[in-house]
Amino acid sequence: MDQKSLDTIAESLTISYKVLDNIQDGKKVYRASITLTNKSSVKLEYGKWAVYFCHIRMIEPSILPDPNGAVVPEVGIRFHHINGWLFKFEPTESFVSLKKNDALVIKFKAQYYSAGRSDVMPNWYIAHEGLMSRIIQSTAGENLDFVEPFSRPCQWKRYDYIMENGSRRFDQYNPFTPEDRFDTNRTKQLQDQMIPIIPSPLEMKIDINKSLTISKDWVIRVQRDFEQEAKLLSEQMKSDKCSKSSENKTISIVFGEIELKCHEVRKKSEAYKLTISKKEENITILASDKPGAFYAIQSLLSLYKDGDVPECDILDAPRYSYRGMHLDVARNFHGKKQVLKLLETMAMYKMNKLHLHLTDDEGWRIEIPGLEQLTTVGARRGHDMKEQTCLVPLLGSGPYFDTSGSGYYSVEDYKEILMTARNRHIEVIPEIDVPGHSHAALKAMKARYDKYAAEDDMQSAEEYLVTDKNDLGIYKSVQMFTENAMNPGVESTYKFIDKVVRELKALHADISPLKTFHFGGDEVPYEAWQGSPACKKLIESGEVNSFDNLMEYFVKRVAKIVSDHGLALGAWQDGVIHDDVLLQPVKRSEFRNKKVFVYAWQNVWESGLAGCAYKLANEGYKVIMSQGTHLYFDHPYEPDPEERGLYWAARYIDTQKTFGFMPDNLYANADFKLTGDPVNKKDITKGSDENVPLKKSENIVGMQGQLWTELVRTSNQMDSMIFPRLLAVAERSWHKAPWESMKDDSKRKDSMKANWTQFAQALGCKELNRLDNLDVSYHLTPPGARIKNGKLVLNCTYPGLPMDYSLDEGITWQTYSQEVEVPANSTIHLQTRSANGKRKSRVVILKPRT
Repeated sequence: MDQKSLDTIAESLTISYKVLDNIQDGKKVYRASITLTNKSSVKLEYGKWAVYFCHIRMIEPSILPDPNGAVVPEVGIRFHHINGWLFKFEPTESFVSLKKNDALVIKFKAQYYSAGRSDVMPNWYIAHEGLMSRIIQSTAGENLDFVEPFSRPCQWKRYDYIMENGSRRFDQYNPFTPEDRFDTNRTKQLQDQMIPIIPSPLEMKIDINKSLTISKDWVIRVQRDFEQEAKLLSEQMKSDKCSKSSENKTISIVFGEIELKCHEVRKKSEAYKLTISKKEENITILASDKPGAFYAIQSLLSLYKDGDVPECDILDAPRYSYRGMHLDVARNFHGKKQVLKLLETMAMYKMNKLHLHLTDDEGWRIEIPGLEQLTTVGARRGHDMKEQTCLVPLLGSGPYFDTSGSGYYSVEDYKEILMTARNRHIEVIPEIDVPGHSHAALKAMKARYDKYAAEDDMQSAEEYLVTDKNDLGIYKSVQMFTENAMNPGVESTYKFIDKVVRELKALHADISPLKTFHFGGDEVPYEAWQGSPACKKLIESGEVNSFDNLMEYFVKRVAKIVSDHGLALGAWQDGVIHDDVLLQPVKRSEFRNKKVFVYAWQNVWESGLAGCAYKLANEGYKVIMSQGTHLYFDHPYEPDPEERGLYWAARYIDTQKTFGFMPDNLYANADFKLTGDPVNKKDITKGSDENVPLKKSENIVGMQGQLWTELVRTSNQMDSMIFPRLLAVAERSWHKAPWESMKDDSKRKDSMKANWTQFAQALGCKELNRLDNLDVSYHLTPPGARIKNGKLVLNCTYPGLPMDYSLDEGITWQTYSQEVEVPANSTIHLQTRSANGKRKSRVVILKPRT
């Protein structure tokens, strides 16, 4: 094959991926097929070519991973597992040539199940020895049209089998129909007064019938150190700043102590009073510190519409000192512009922590002076199977360097992010994930080692090596990676970590001094160290008791480094809980750090892990509620194959579910098992008589939304997965609703739904339009619909958004305004539009009832 032939095949080869059946073979595997159709005049025949593609499940798990591959003899194809989610298939000698219009169906089995189109990655490519690799165009881009529809229950249901105890484990979920959605939305159509400000203030008296008009002759009077905050307000309202007092037409930002009555436990530096008086024709902001003044301005801007603001008195302070958003930029890179937009939006809703997940197996995204290979190798993905110049093309990034697989923040980029965050009172918390999830770092430091070793400078070569050169062990992480765990037995590992912490601290120093270093610590494959001579030597020396204690030894060493730099420590919960049986965290006293923040995420209800959040708080750790069942934004909004997202913690997480999360009452959030069956007490306690009680509630210091980006490659996809769910996190982390404290489950649920009605209307009628103005591509849920007495009735998840219907299969569309008579037995296409009308939801179909 020559380059021209390869190019022609890449342009003309049609690939079709189909999930055949998830449940026929029980829980261990599902059946799928890949169909190749040759549309070109160039024969595809046996040779030194291979098709590379990403697949989130192990293919032929009874055979792979195996260096000899897994052969499908019926079609002459051999599958190989490369690393992580990257696979390839190549022809064997029995491969039958594909002439023009010939098709080949490759049937195979893969691990567990696949129930969504986005499980399949785009940008499959064909490679041949000595030729330039080319993306197969039928798989290119983000529409995923080459993935066949999920039209039968055995394709979208994940399992149906008999467990060891004799009970049936059956997936209860089906895609929502328009009628299902209509019933869910129906309670949201009440014309209750919407929430005027999100997040809801602590105390508020408002009279929407009395309003002030702020005209050009209004001025902003600034006192004390509120210049930066006043500048923001001046830019937004186009009013001039001055230092002189005035009787009216003045917005005064003044210093003063805030009396919080019974709310003294709240953070006073973020408290404020906002008074808007129609009679006096003035607005007063009272705050004791800059953050409080800033948040008062956000409330004022939220009320500001077409030059008018309603009369009100607000006394406000946050529920939690930590109100965060976690963004993974390692799996797929999202650039500076997108992060700045996220910061701008977070600030509007009084969120104050951006947790940046900067490194993972698939990429290293921050420039570290003196360790250039971290970005020249670790920040790029392409077709280099030896990973000497870049990482392999994981997560559908393809063979080239111009996709979301490649990229990093330069020193200057990162500083701009820090400055933008500082001006909005947002703390940036960098995460360098160690010792697991470190494939990018391992490969980068191996490239650095090779460079200096070639120059015969072994001292420099070994200075920051994070692996044991003599380790020949083979292992596989949860995400199917080999070579992804730093070695705790070599001193250069700790020298590397110290170097990174020191450089990050220097980057922050002149802008926003680094307070917390997050070391990750999650999902470590402990078996990675069993073949390491360095780890064995460490154990033989008596410094570590056994292989089981290596992780704790590593964590304590890292914590000491971080403490020596005067920093607080951050970790995922499995970073400090290493006992899989007793689930007891490391004693808090083992860490010298003044604060250790632990992010509690593992709470799949039937796993028995939910109580770990309270164990951590009781032990003295500062706990950030980050529960996967309610706060993981990589999950879909609906249990539909067409909705983007993974579904390991819950089949779906919509905005209402996030809104209803009660961080102070964790077990009351338990709703459904992964199957969709209701949760009972025994599921949560895992055989224990009682749930773990929370004894030190003061150690629950905040909550955070999480976006992991394995399936999120574009800015629009990122926006859609985060928003509007993040507004619900802002609401719950700032404001404790009265219904959260209700003991009666039925009354609490009814009160929550009524509050959700107000919140949803605020989104549909105001907040989503504000997001449109920031170019935020928030998720749009399709309409609910039903036919009543021959008339079409629609409703919306966020009342106020425009909805459309089509009676001619989507050729022409009409905007819905009221019940409309439709012909009998009509098939009706439906969609929701964004507040500004420019974007559309996916189209759903209301079929005639039979």
